[in-house]
Amino acid sequence: MEPNSPRTLPSISVPADDQGPARRHWAALTVSVAWELARAMPRVRPGLLDLAREHAAWRLPPGASLSEVEVVAAAATREFLQRRQGRYARWVPDPDADMLPDPRWRDAVLDTATPLHEAVFRLHFGDGVSLEELAPRLRVDGSWLRPAREAVRELVRVIVADDGVPTEGWDDERLDRLVTRVALAAGDRCPGPGGLATEIGRSHGESCPRCGRALRLIREGVLGPGDLFAPDRPVPPPNTTLTLVHVHPDSRRNHKLVARALEGAVRVHEDQFVLADSTTAEAALRELAEAGTPPRTQLRIVRLAAPGRVADGMLLGRSFDSLQEAVQILPWGETRGVDALPDPLPPPPSAARWWAVAGVVASLAAVAAVAALQAGEPGPRYSVSGSRAEGGVLFDTDDAAFVDVYAIAPDRAEVLFHSDSTADKAGIATRDGRYRTATDDRPLVVVASPVAITDATTIVAAARDAADARVRLHARYPEADILVLK
Repeated sequence: MEPNSPRTLPSISVPADDQGPARRHWAALTVSVAWELARAMPRVRPGLLDLAREHAAWRLPPGASLSEVEVVAAAATREFLQRRQGRYARWVPDPDADMLPDPRWRDAVLDTATPLHEAVFRLHFGDGVSLEELAPRLRVDGSWLRPAREAVRELVRVIVADDGVPTEGWDDERLDRLVTRVALAAGDRCPGPGGLATEIGRSHGESCPRCGRALRLIREGVLGPGDLFAPDRPVPPPNTTLTLVHVHPDSRRNHKLVARALEGAVRVHEDQFVLADSTTAEAALRELAEAGTPPRTQLRIVRLAAPGRVADGMLLGRSFDSLQEAVQILPWGETRGVDALPDPLPPPPSAARWWAVAGVVASLAAVAAVAALQAGEPGPRYSVSGSRAEGGVLFDTDDAAFVDVYAIAPDRAEVLFHSDSTADKAGIATRDGRYRTATDDRPLVVVASPVAITDATTIVAAARDAADARVRLHARYPEADILVLK
């Protein structure tokens, strides 16, 4: 097969001070990334192309050829889209990525193929259209397309074997990757961004898969000509300092506390969080370790300068692989790049003796309080009764009562329901005349009052526990009935 004589077209000059494959093959990188994005989503929002292209640039090996850049960029963009869905995995490189497809292989297929085989070659292998989608587009029965696909595979096997590339023993997946690369094989004499808009550029795009894609992406508004010019900034950008926090599976009950302490972190695994360099987060981790939630022995932490960064709620670049390699060899309880975490603080000394005295005093005070109440304070105007139900609390009170429900624990107290008017509780009414509020296993306080509780938040925040909240509420609202459920 002799190559056809190409028409001379203006080409993009290579910046003299750059040796990186991303800048050297910037236009091809951009087209490959934009094509994968456009295939995966109805609209490519502004900024998404920049992030995906940066991620792909991190994946390019040093000295990558033009063809290798396109293959790696397409795979890296698919990885980028998976990360946007929260799925992270180690990078598995294509073992044939450095195999340079000869554009003459593509010409040989097109010269030999029938119209049906050419459509399968261009659209199924080249553009990634599934056979199910392709059948109605070609107006043929789907049963014709599978034999056509097999014929295209065999044709490519024969053509590449003539050039010394044996494919015996290859499975269909590996062979299909090669056929796709042959379908997209393009030379290195493509027009620059300005040249694409000329008559010569448009004519070239009819036979060049790379420039044909570029023209289609520009027409559809996914790309602008300016996107094909390499920027002045470094590509990819310099490494950034990242921290990976790995929580032992036995401490998964503490995930919420860890996530709250690591504000802005990306969750790259059920038990792993990655965040940009942060002294605040390090201090918060030390507090968690001192409290034993989780203890030091159930954490391992790595901080290092990694090839990537946190952006738009996800982790870009090769940094995931670098952090995984570093943390896997680290024993539990150890850190790298950060100070060692402290052991849990010892429990406070026993105060049983003092509590006994306090109990006696509290009992006497309670007796006195009851006596005072019986002497002159009015009793509750509306009563409230209830009990815990699955996932919540179920209670009953008078329709004219104002109702509040609080959940109180030493580490977290909150107002679960508050009524500013007696009609507000209709939102939690059940069909049998009672009321229901969702809650967890914290102690509960249910209040039925003839007047609105105007300072509920202050009372709940100040209370040490549910019993203390009851005392404070009774002092402020003596006509309220207060139910405490442990």
